[in-house]
Amino acid sequence: MLADTIQAKFPKGIRVPDDLRKLCDFAEEQGNSVSGCFELGADTADSWFGNAEDASRFAVFGCGPDGSLIALWFYKEMDSAEAPVVNLGSEGDDNIVLAANIREFLKLLGIGYSEFGPNYVTCEPDEPDSAADLREWLAEEYGMESPETAEPILQEARRLHPDVDAWIEEWRQKRDESA
Repeated sequence: MLADTIQAKFPKGIRVPDDLRKLCDFAEEQGNSVSGCFELGADTADSWFGNAEDASRFAVFGCGPDGSLIALWFYKEMDSAEAPVVNLGSEGDDNIVLAANIREFLKLLGIGYSEFGPNYVTCEPDEPDSAADLREWLAEEYGMESPETAEPILQEARRLHPDVDAWIEEWRQKRDESA
């Protein structure tokens, strides 16, 4: 099962949230096609951060077509179902908090963006048809609808969580000072 494969790569002590397990099951039924170019998969943020200790704040569960990582972010002690979902850009930039939690990320996926960097999710969705089956599943499984654009999801995520890009910049400065 895909969810178990993802769980095996999560940092120690962090469990795959139930909503992510359900998404994995749905994706497997759909031939792993969920929305746009997003791919569910098992990975770690070790290479992104250069070490496992710093990477342990991020539980990767997907990626974009450019190699960006989609992860739960544990900037403080919290349950995995409540952790925000972030995009860690493939080149170390384009880092953004995408959703307040995994359930809100499901709504974001239902919109139909091809990628999740800040230049994409602040525009109109470019692949809404790619998420049609997901939107139907979200309505049946959760009784929820995706908004027309990502803006309400992004606003709520920003309101509830710190800026991941600022957090990463602070991490970089500390790393560089200690080197």
